[in-house]
Amino acid sequence: MEEMIKIEELEGEDCLKLRDLWEEVFWEDSQAFTDYYFQEKAVRNHAFALKNGQEYVAMLYLSPYPVMLRAGKQFVCREINYIVGVATKKEYRHRGYMDRLLKEALAFIRAKGQPFVFLMPADPRIYMPYQFTYIYDRGIYRMRAENNSPEIRSLTEEEFHILSDCASSFLKEHCDVFIRRDSLYYRGMEKELRVQNGGICFRAGTGKEAEGYFFYTEEEGKGEILEAVLPKGDGEWSIYNSGKKEPAIMGRIVDVKSMLSLMRAKKEEIFWSMLIKDPIFPENEGIWKCRVTVGEAFINKEEKGVLDGGKQPGYECEAGIEQLTAWVFGYKEAEESFRFSDKEDREATICKLRGIRRLCRVFINEIV
Repeated sequence: MEEMIKIEELEGEDCLKLRDLWEEVFWEDSQAFTDYYFQEKAVRNHAFALKNGQEYVAMLYLSPYPVMLRAGKQFVCREINYIVGVATKKEYRHRGYMDRLLKEALAFIRAKGQPFVFLMPADPRIYMPYQFTYIYDRGIYRMRAENNSPEIRSLTEEEFHILSDCASSFLKEHCDVFIRRDSLYYRGMEKELRVQNGGICFRAGTGKEAEGYFFYTEEEGKGEILEAVLPKGDGEWSIYNSGKKEPAIMGRIVDVKSMLSLMRAKKEEIFWSMLIKDPIFPENEGIWKCRVTVGEAFINKEEKGVLDGGKQPGYECEAGIEQLTAWVFGYKEAEESFRFSDKEDREATICKLRGIRRLCRVFINEIV
């Protein structure tokens, strides 16, 4: 029977139409978690779905988050989309459907002027062909031997405000990229953790301060720490930092100019040029002239010349969009990320790039 495949965009309550497909593909999710997602999250998302006749056979959701991005000494807040719920019905896999959805979603994100997109991969190999690369490793926390599970309780309204103030202050001091934290965020997070048999473990300090918190979930008797902010260390807590990390979040730059405009010089003004390759967005391809000061960045694409695979004059280094992404977010250093057009000037160019204040300290632990 001939397939009648078409892409459909869904927003708001229309996103609820994909629940049957979600439950079929993500059958391991609990009923409580699925209910939470479709009551609290899906209705605020944008979705792309492939429909065969009247049947939805593939989908992905874009979940918008207000992300705090450091630009020198200040932060800017930008809406950034998180790709979640990527799935295809078993009998429709390996037909290129997800390729179509991902490219549609990336084009949608670029059209909105967002500098990058992120996701938590079930399998990173799915996203590498689309130039996604890891940008964040999550710290691994363990429960102390004497604690089977922490005591969970609901936070009061005042505690939510104390928690959000404490966390925002801490993250602005120690991070360059994080989801904006306010009391509304933590109230929503408490709901999400509750349906995973967990909650927010919070310890108030004196006055209007907090000693810290961590997010706890428990499935089949096994506890997991999804996030921990313990400014004074973990000495008296029921968890401890193992000192280990695991790759957690992948990202991809979708708009080079918008992304690099957040860069700042550590001290003196820096000027450099680079050739960027991007197989999905030709708008990102070309030679970029970058002048970065302590307080501002001037990023412009060189319109002269045509990329023909041969060496072009006028740039000091080159990289694919995935290598640029890894460098911007501090996951890799310049030596690993770039190829240098002039071996004699290689060290001078690397020295310049080391003078750039990048978005190295990422802190993103979202599940959906």
